[in-house]
Amino acid sequence: MSPPLSPSSPLPFSPSPPPDFTVAICTYNGETRLPEVLDALQQQEGTEEIAWEVLVVDNNSDDGTPDVVNQYRKTWRRLRYVREPKQGTAYARQRAIAAANSPDLVGFLDDDNIPASDWVRQAYEFGCQHPEIGAYGGNIHAKLDEEPPEYFDRLKILLAVYDRGDRPFCYARDRKPRIVPAAPGSVVRKQAWRDCVPQRLLLQGRDEKNKTYIGACEDLETLFYIQNSRWEIWHNPKMTVFHHIPPPRLEREYLLKISRTSGLSNHALRTARLFPKHRFLMVFAIPFYWISDTLKLIIFWIRYRHQFSKNIFKACEFQSRIGRFLSPFFIMF
Repeated sequence: MSPPLSPSSPLPFSPSPPPDFTVAICTYNGETRLPEVLDALQQQEGTEEIAWEVLVVDNNSDDGTPDVVNQYRKTWRRLRYVREPKQGTAYARQRAIAAANSPDLVGFLDDDNIPASDWVRQAYEFGCQHPEIGAYGGNIHAKLDEEPPEYFDRLKILLAVYDRGDRPFCYARDRKPRIVPAAPGSVVRKQAWRDCVPQRLLLQGRDEKNKTYIGACEDLETLFYIQNSRWEIWHNPKMTVFHHIPPPRLEREYLLKISRTSGLSNHALRTARLFPKHRFLMVFAIPFYWISDTLKLIIFWIRYRHQFSKNIFKACEFQSRIGRFLSPFFIMF
């Protein structure tokens, strides 16, 4: 038996218990965007009984992002900072899972996602109530600085803006086409990630620094891997985030670029949707998909080519089809 401590003996070290929930913000050059997200997290309501942390994953920024985080850390002990030098959001999210102190739940926000005032509470409680769920997302609304253009509603899905209703539901594995929530505002169970998500994804995410935009749908790839397992993926309508979209991201050039990017991710997402035991079949299916995508591209061009200059929706769809046609050539097996 250890001798009793004398009044002058130092107290034994007692480490703080791990947080119940981690909010991970992956950012590249988020100096001007991060404060709005961090301010919203500081104003979360109903979290008195939740031990939670905020983890900023700096994806190799070369602006003042570290300084912004350090200013908040002076008065906000909940906030942590790590740096991921490999460029690409896939690497940043892998680092977030590894660095999160919470044992179970990690919620993801981008540096332009403003969570509703009860987002943390709703995200944490839903995960606690449904241990069989490996990942879940909510509704994403647009936060615009000016009136949206007339074509916004038809193209908003490209900007990760959608409303999937006010009732919870499980994303069905047998639905065609299969869908999953987007990464912004979603929550992933760490064990589900470890069980299902490979260390290296087919898609590596945007490389903003080097202006490479191929494969920006890696968040969908990870969720398809989880969906193909024993874990379920759900919609939690009580989780709401607002995607702050500045005017340049509503301009034609940007929308055409992300449309092409979306298409370039198509082959990898087709592969990720397959169950692991069937994935090898994609090698044999590539020629058939390529012929089909080629014919669809040609038919679409013949039918709508005269509308591309004035109809931005058709122009974006054409760029997406070009991306789909090219996508098998950007994935190395």
